[in-house]
Amino acid sequence: MSNSETTLSKRERQVLEMVATGASNQEIASHLVISVNTVKVHLRKVFEKMDVQSRTEATLRAIQEGWIVVDDTTSPDDAAASAKTFLNGEQTPALATWQQLYLGLAMLLALGVMIVPLIPKSLPQTETPSLPVIYAQAPTPVPARPSSTVWHAHTPMPTQRAGLGLVAFDGRIFAIGGVRSNNQATRLVEIYDPLTDSWSEGAAKPTATADIIGVVLGDKVYIPGGCTNEGQASNALDIYDPTIDRWEEGPTMPAARCGYSLVAFDNKLYLFGGWNGSDFEDTIFVFSPETNDWEILDRSLPEPKGFAGAAVLNDTIYLAGGFDGENEYNQTYVFEPETGAWIEKSPLNQKRGGLKLISTGNNLYAIGGGYEQTTADNEKYDPTTDTWTPFDSPVTHQWRNMGLAAIDTNIYAIGGWDGSDEKYMDAVVSYQTVFQLFLPVTTSE
Repeated sequence: MSNSETTLSKRERQVLEMVATGASNQEIASHLVISVNTVKVHLRKVFEKMDVQSRTEATLRAIQEGWIVVDDTTSPDDAAASAKTFLNGEQTPALATWQQLYLGLAMLLALGVMIVPLIPKSLPQTETPSLPVIYAQAPTPVPARPSSTVWHAHTPMPTQRAGLGLVAFDGRIFAIGGVRSNNQATRLVEIYDPLTDSWSEGAAKPTATADIIGVVLGDKVYIPGGCTNEGQASNALDIYDPTIDRWEEGPTMPAARCGYSLVAFDNKLYLFGGWNGSDFEDTIFVFSPETNDWEILDRSLPEPKGFAGAAVLNDTIYLAGGFDGENEYNQTYVFEPETGAWIEKSPLNQKRGGLKLISTGNNLYAIGGGYEQTTADNEKYDPTTDTWTPFDSPVTHQWRNMGLAAIDTNIYAIGGWDGSDEKYMDAVVSYQTVFQLFLPVTTSE
């Protein structure tokens, strides 16, 4: 290797290689991603170091010195115009490493721009979660019906949710947990004030769970179990103090449950049935805050199921409706804690899975439900006559797993799922169960 070659820089050798192919200054500049003026500067230095005056001389000198290898059929005079030449020895890439990376990324970007419009757009996914089985789509289209005129709408809940726990305490309503429209269980606590018709946010629940129920015992709210984001049932017991907005963890349940029924009775929690993560159960768990522990009763539900309504009316525990993964129920039972006996009462007019049951005044109110069919209305139970009578519903489609709470003579129903929408509900509606009638009074002598 001569001294002239060794004194050429890497860029100058690249320029010489391009000159030997017959490339113009513009072509060299484009290929090496440099300016034309820079090409001219490199050429001038190449000519000086090689002691030549022209491009042709430089090419011939490189061939004579063996710096460039040409095809045997190519004459030296044609070498300057030949495109089949290259520098001899260790090959040097035409582009620097960073330039090759830059060019590769640019090519990938250009390819992406061309391909993306050709990719078929996927259909929108229906927000139907897999973890709470009650949310599966109905097998037939849901017919609409006229909206109610006896329910009153209020400011919507800030977050769309179903399977939430709803409790009334000191004139306010606490919407706790549930499943959100991204199909994720949430720890969210949102507080509704009926007097101002406004919402605020409370301290987050310790565990994110859906298909839960909350009850008030003393001055605390108890929420056991629930479905997790992974589709499993939880055995946690979360206890909330609404007066100081603080949570604590209670003793775990004997087994994990979600989609259960729950009431507070005689200063204890009674948890009926529910889903264990794979099957529905017929067990009855009892929690005593006084002893701070759980027990499993020897007696069980008449049938394994979950998503039934439960409420206490006139010191009596009622259980109505429910769902076992395949069948809905309309049976109504009275449960006697002392004996563990179940006394069957008049059934609901319609089978209801995912309903909520609440007592106010001297009546029970079965709100929502309906898994395999649309529930045309809600139902009111009179224990003196053991009869259910229908009354209007505020929702024009299926409606299940909402939250239900009562303040004075008003029932508040919040959130839920109507079986036809792609998102859960944020609606807040109320129903007045008792109307006061004021008559004018006159006196006469």
